[in-house]
Amino acid sequence: MDSVEIFDMKSRRIANKLTPIYSLPSELLAKIFKFGQELQWEENELAGTPTSQSVSNQPSEVLVTHVSSHFRQIAIGTPHLWSDITISSHISSAELETYLVRASGCALDVRIETGLSVPISPLMMAKIDTILIHSHRYRQLIINCIFESSAQLVVQRFNSVAMPDLKHLSIAIATVEGLFPPGDRKPFGAETPYLSFVRLRGLALVLFCLQHQSITTLHLDQTAFTPILYSTFRQVIISSSALQNLSLYGDLFSSVTTPWTALAIGDPIEIPTLRRLRISGVGGDMYSGILRGILAASLTSIVLKNLKQYDLQPFMASPFSSIKFPLLRELVLIDPDITSDEYTQLFYTFPTTTSFAVYHRETADVLRLLADDPVDGFIPWPELRTLSLLVDENDDRVIPDIVQRRKAIGCPLERMRLGTLELLSSIPDFSWLRNQVIVEGFARFDAWPEADFRDLEDTLFQYGFPPKYLLDENDDQPERAWDVPSSYASKQ
Repeated sequence: MDSVEIFDMKSRRIANKLTPIYSLPSELLAKIFKFGQELQWEENELAGTPTSQSVSNQPSEVLVTHVSSHFRQIAIGTPHLWSDITISSHISSAELETYLVRASGCALDVRIETGLSVPISPLMMAKIDTILIHSHRYRQLIINCIFESSAQLVVQRFNSVAMPDLKHLSIAIATVEGLFPPGDRKPFGAETPYLSFVRLRGLALVLFCLQHQSITTLHLDQTAFTPILYSTFRQVIISSSALQNLSLYGDLFSSVTTPWTALAIGDPIEIPTLRRLRISGVGGDMYSGILRGILAASLTSIVLKNLKQYDLQPFMASPFSSIKFPLLRELVLIDPDITSDEYTQLFYTFPTTTSFAVYHRETADVLRLLADDPVDGFIPWPELRTLSLLVDENDDRVIPDIVQRRKAIGCPLERMRLGTLELLSSIPDFSWLRNQVIVEGFARFDAWPEADFRDLEDTLFQYGFPPKYLLDENDDQPERAWDVPSSYASKQ
């Protein structure tokens, strides 16, 4: 670089310092950088891009270091910009070391994606060993392991290490090979006193057991059909004495090979702290099996996905089903396929419901039932105040009717949450509607449960919007659905 180039560079730096951006406090710029990083994460998630990759060529935190020396200095001096680390084939050992240095003493959110290569490359194992040394800094640990072998352990390398600050743990294992004795389930994590969130997916359910009384949220995702014993399931649940949120996916038990339901009814699992329950079964036995097999008097919310005809019949026909969950207030159905008669049975089975959501393209039947005149004095869900649903041209005309009819029988709705690919204002009598109730639109579903961290693994209970456009009535140009905030009030 000659003297002219050096002079030109110095002149541009001086000129840059006179721009308004330099008058912003460094703390504010650091917050802007963090906000940009989170926007990029969200864009990647909504675009279906693997989290180890970026829609852009570079992660946001790296891009800002290339803007100017001022931006670079602030970004490098902001440890929490570098605390989210993904171990994959897309990060080099040098980049990993850079992130660890720049994250300084910050708590780490670590994600490990082993990829499809079998066996795992020595370079990948070296990167895993590098991040393993920093286990005392983990706040969140996600391990997505395609292949766990007794000859090349990945997940079980973490068994004996201390993770004193770990709060969120997610383990997914697709296949295993080698000597993993049946029933020899190993405890995970040596020291994790603050662990509150756990997800075990696939064969992780078979390999690991939980011995953490601090767990409040538990996801058991049976994506690899390997039924577990009722005694095993019972032990997992009762060992989490502070459990508030329980999500169950897949068929944890086989009604053919294991007398799971009979055991559950004869020896139910008491979960006094449970507040929220999600179930998505495959064969259908899970729904009634779980609802009949637990004692959870404090339960306030139930989410059921892929509920089919007759799946709930054993539970709804059981004695005292209508008073089993006296504090239940929220019922959510995702992609249900049930008849009008079964909807009517739901009214009787969960009579205390105040918030009902149905996420399906055909909801006219249940809406008409909610809007019908009382029969023999019976009013479906008399305390119902919030109704959430996806709207299309087949049932949007029922919406104003249900609001009017519920008000006429003395059980008025207070809030409507509408997922729609069209204008909210295209709903018939929309102007009248928003003067009667609070109307909110949404383009994605709320996190379950409400969390203060990104749970990118919670994909099994989603009912996705196709990539259409949403247009607010005051906008001249449409916005992509994924650019719209998760909840926006039209007008109170």
